[in-house]
Amino acid sequence: MPPCNLDVLFQELNETYFDAILPPCRIQWSRQLTRTAGNIDVRRRVIKLSLPLLVDAFANRSLFGPEYQVCGVICTNPEEAMHEILKHELIHLWLHVQGLPSGHTTAFRAKARSMGQPRTRHGIALPPPTSGWIYKCGHCSTEFPRRRRYGRPVACLKCCKRYGNGKFDERFKLRGRRI
Repeated sequence: MPPCNLDVLFQELNETYFDAILPPCRIQWSRQLTRTAGNIDVRRRVIKLSLPLLVDAFANRSLFGPEYQVCGVICTNPEEAMHEILKHELIHLWLHVQGLPSGHTTAFRAKARSMGQPRTRHGIALPPPTSGWIYKCGHCSTEFPRRRRYGRPVACLKCCKRYGNGKFDERFKLRGRRI
């Protein structure tokens, strides 16, 4: 069973960091989220939190030691981790409410830093995927695990930024293989 009341936590975070301007959100636990700790659909106002990463893994200490980082913040228990993940998801909603792009933009990073989160990714070390796809950049050899196959050509963002003026470049097209 999840360890804290998420509706109460939502209200506390809304008042503390967002001046209570965020609209109500449905918060639910998901067994399907296994590669990310949380996500939000800003239009439908639904936040999903990962049971496998934020509850199960802590219960049996299968992924974490006594300390771990979530969005650059040291956490020592699952409640702290959920607190940081929910703060992260609420920043997306806050940007949407203001009519701004709700991705990991400069405004997102500035708000996260002001709330004590120096990173935009959860930083939870994930076990290697056992199914899906692995894509690899032929130039830098970086691998990208994916649950589903890409439906269009994609390229390595790092290499495209560094050598292709930030635009899609066929030279850095990712090659996929089924796991």
